[in-house]
Amino acid sequence: MNSERVIAAIKRGEVVILPLEHSYAYACDAFSYSAVNRLHQLRNDPKGVVAQVIVGRANTLEGIAQNLSTEIKNLVAEFWPGLLTLKIAPNQNLNWDLGDAGALGEFAVRMPNQIQTLEVMNKTGPLAIASATLAGMAPPQIAPVDPNLEALDIGELTPGPLSTVITEVDGKLTISRLGAHTLEELRKVVSAIEVLSD
Repeated sequence: MNSERVIAAIKRGEVVILPLEHSYAYACDAFSYSAVNRLHQLRNDPKGVVAQVIVGRANTLEGIAQNLSTEIKNLVAEFWPGLLTLKIAPNQNLNWDLGDAGALGEFAVRMPNQIQTLEVMNKTGPLAIASATLAGMAPPQIAPVDPNLEALDIGELTPGPLSTVITEVDGKLTISRLGAHTLEELRKVVSAIEVLSD
């Protein structure tokens, strides 16, 4: 494990392998078009698949998101770092392409509860990520061996729940996936939150 080599690779515009709470992910500079494109190529993603974003500090959200509501800020204060993903509007001044050619009015972001990865991001800024495997396959608990990629290998990770995903549209919050955090836990922070109906 060599975090300095991983940080240097990210700054060179390369894709690396980082641990999250329960699986390993491909990661790269969220603002590098070529790196994000390479990330999608490694996974053999279909055209239009969008990478998620992770941040190392909660206050980074102020710079990459647009019009953060009080409810979103309260959820961040309560559940970050951790398994809570927010789908929110990006700052319109950002110059990035996570895989959608900038067409979508939202992006998915969270702050993982993984100390080594947080330390990396404190030196690199926001990262685009996707599971370190081919599209459609289960997220790996063991870091993939790839001689072409720097990896922050901390050993085998323990299985665990998926992140809970919350979407904000026109100020309304809905839960599009229940995961590590329950509806009851979320409603203690935002009482009006609803589960997305089919």
